[in-house]
Amino acid sequence: MSSEPELRNVAILVGNGLSVAFNPALNLRVITQEMTERISRASEGGSDVVAAMKEIAVHALPAGATTDDDFELLVGAFGSESTTLGHLHKLAKLVSPLDETLRESIVRVTEFAERVRDTGLSHVLEVIYERSHAYREDAHSLHSLVGAITNAFPGKVVFGNLNYDTLLLSALLSVCQDGLADMGYGWKDVIISNDDGTEFPVARLRRKPSDFPSTRRVKLLHLHGSLTFWTDREKNIFVKVEASRLKDKAFWEELRNDQTRLRPVVVLANQRDKTAQVTEFPFALAYQMFDNGLAASDHWLVVGYSFRDDAINDLLRTEFAGRKAKPRVLVVTYGDLLTRIEVERAFGWNAEDNDSSYWLQINRDGADGVENSSDWEAFTSVKEFSAAASVVGLTA
Repeated sequence: MSSEPELRNVAILVGNGLSVAFNPALNLRVITQEMTERISRASEGGSDVVAAMKEIAVHALPAGATTDDDFELLVGAFGSESTTLGHLHKLAKLVSPLDETLRESIVRVTEFAERVRDTGLSHVLEVIYERSHAYREDAHSLHSLVGAITNAFPGKVVFGNLNYDTLLLSALLSVCQDGLADMGYGWKDVIISNDDGTEFPVARLRRKPSDFPSTRRVKLLHLHGSLTFWTDREKNIFVKVEASRLKDKAFWEELRNDQTRLRPVVVLANQRDKTAQVTEFPFALAYQMFDNGLAASDHWLVVGYSFRDDAINDLLRTEFAGRKAKPRVLVVTYGDLLTRIEVERAFGWNAEDNDSSYWLQINRDGADGVENSSDWEAFTSVKEFSAAASVVGLTA
C-alpha cells in the first residue's frame, strides 16, 4: 500500500471555469464582446474593422465554430496568419531570390497581421486585468477553496493554471505566501527600457526546474502564460511585471501603438498552433513542472476545465496511462454539459476498461463551496482512496 506522505501530494489543473465561478465577468463570451466593442470604438470605420477581422478569422476555424464566443479564435487567427506569412517569406526567398520588393511586401503584411493581433490581445488582457483586479477585494470564497486544498494536502501542491488572470495568484498569496513559488524570480531583476528611454526593473522568469526553491511546497505554474508575463521583441528576455503596472492605461496604449519593446507572453491560438507554442519557453517549462507534479501525486483535482485542449489532454493521458495504481481524480464542473465519457476519454479510459468510479468523481455543483461537499471529503480521504484501490487490486 502506498505510504501516506505520497498520497498527500496533489496536482490541480485550473481552467476558465474557476475564474468564472468566482467572477462571472471573466466569461469568455463577455470578454470577447467587450474586446470587439473597444476595437470598434478605437478604430476608424469601427464596426467594419471588427467585421473584417471576424471574416478573416472564420476562414481559419473549423465548420460551425464562431468568433463570438471565444477571443482566442478571433485574435489567435492573426497569429496564425503571421506564421503562414513567415513561411511564405522563406518560400519567396527560395523561388524569387532577386525579388526584394516581393519579400519586403510580405514582411510588411506580416507586421500588419502582428499589429492586429497585438491590438486585439492588448484589449483582451486589459479587460481581463480590469475585471480580475476589481474582484480581488471580494474573493473570500476562492481563498476558502485554496485554503482547503493546501490544508488537506500537507505535501507538495502543484497548480497548473490555464487562466491569464491573477485571481488564483492573489488567493495563494493571501493563504500561503511563505510556502509559494511561481514562475517569477523573487530576487533576479532585469532593467527594461521603452522606446522613449524610460526604464523600470522587473523580475526575470525562472528558466529551469532547479530554479524553483525546494523549500516552497506550493507551486503555481501558468501553463499558457499570464497577464504579468512579458518578453522583448526579440524574445531574449522573459519577465514578470508587477500587476500594479497593468492598471496604467498608457501601458496598454503603448502596446497597441507599437511604442514599447515588451510583448505579452500568452498562448492564444488555434489548437494546431497552440500545440506548437507550448513547446516553447516559458510554457514548456510550466508543462514539464506540472507533469512532474502529476507524477508525484496520487490525487488530481481538475477545476473548471472543458477537456478540449489537445496539449493538456495529452499530458494527462500520458501520465495516467503509465500508472498501474491510478490517481484519485476529482473533476469539478458546473451542470451536465461535460459528460463522464468525455472525461474518461481525455484520460484514455475506454469502454472496455473497468468502471471508472473507483478513481473518478465528478462534482457538478461548481467550484464555489466544493470544499464542503461529500465529494471533497471522499477525495481528500486517504482511507477511502486506499480501500477503493484495494477493491480492484491496484495496491498490495
